[in-house]
Amino acid sequence: MNKLGRATLCRGTMASDERGFQNRKSEMEEKLEKLEMERANLIEEVQVLREKRTLLDLEKKAGSIQQTVDALRKEKEELEGQISSLEGGQGQS
Repeated sequence: MNKLGRATLCRGTMASDERGFQNRKSEMEEKLEKLEMERANLIEEVQVLREKRTLLDLEKKAGSIQQTVDALRKEKEELEGQISSLEGGQGQS
């Protein structure tokens, strides 16, 4: 192959390499954009899920405390009734 033929072949290869580079660059830019969008969406979704978990934990804790409060109110009422009965009984003796 003569010098002119090699130069033409070399330019053709360089042009092909340039198109390959541009295609690959475009693919990577597109992939990067998709990943950035997915990251942003996941950050939002994780935040919502964390808030939901926190709310469920608080509701569970409140329910547990409510049961304890209800039991203590009932016990208080029963004790007050017993004391009232005992005090009433002592006044009649």
